[in-house]
Amino acid sequence: MTLRHIEIFATVCREGGSITRAANRLHISQPTVSVAIQEMEAHYGNKLFDRLSNRLYITPFGKSIYDQALRLLNLYDGMLGAEQSLNVIRVGTGTAIGKQLMPAIVRSFTNLHPDIQFRIFVSESTRSYHMVMENELDFVIAETVDDIPGLSHRVIQQYPIVGICHRDHPLASKEVVTAQDLAKENLLLRNSGSSTRYTVDTYFSQHSLNVTPMWESYSVQTLLNAAKEGIGVTFLSLDHILVNPCPELVVLNIPDLHGMRYVNLCFHKDKFFTPPMEEFLEHFERCTRQMMDEGRALYTKVNPDLPPSIFT
Repeated sequence: MTLRHIEIFATVCREGGSITRAANRLHISQPTVSVAIQEMEAHYGNKLFDRLSNRLYITPFGKSIYDQALRLLNLYDGMLGAEQSLNVIRVGTGTAIGKQLMPAIVRSFTNLHPDIQFRIFVSESTRSYHMVMENELDFVIAETVDDIPGLSHRVIQQYPIVGICHRDHPLASKEVVTAQDLAKENLLLRNSGSSTRYTVDTYFSQHSLNVTPMWESYSVQTLLNAAKEGIGVTFLSLDHILVNPCPELVVLNIPDLHGMRYVNLCFHKDKFFTPPMEEFLEHFERCTRQMMDEGRALYTKVNPDLPPSIFT
């Protein structure tokens, strides 16, 4: 069995078991693909795919081999492109981080290191994680983490979940806001499945309150814009309001709202981080801390008489 066998096998897996698409992607004939798969199965004495209706469906054994194949191919690609990749950083991120943080951070980093080239991919996390596993991205900075064999992660930041509304909203001037107060308002919530939404749903459930959101959105910016128009109350992590301060918005004092949003660094377990990658990650964390500090200072200046609950 050769590295070419492994490459063909992995390509068939990536193409959903389609020999035709795998052959087209590799620019080889379909019989060549079929023979390579048969030779691998003969080598292992076990089926990699079940063959049903002219389609290949990967077996449990095949999945275990696929994980190992990706690991081997990633290491091989890293060796081939070691010199060229030293000055290239390929980052995946979700829309909130990609829109609010990444542009300024990448700009400031490239000002310090003009020789570094970036490849930024902003998308939903699941797609980005598969790109990490196929060595198309170096790492992903995102809120959610998928349970993918071989995908490692560590928390690099955490922020409290807070309630936010327009400064002219009746709740903005209340010293303490309760769950009962909030249940009466138009609620502008993140989509179901997000960690922020889970925190909010749990909060109301703990107070035996059933609420129906007036607005649901995957987009953080959409919810902030709706709150700026005075439509209702939204719940987001603290960084979303402080890194891009808006004088029209205030953070509510909700003492019994407890929840955190975690930002994770996700990468292949065998990933080698080059010195520029390590330096960029340090720069990312340093810049976000600075943005938060500046945001706190501006918030305090604009809202000197409002409860500084966000700092406790």
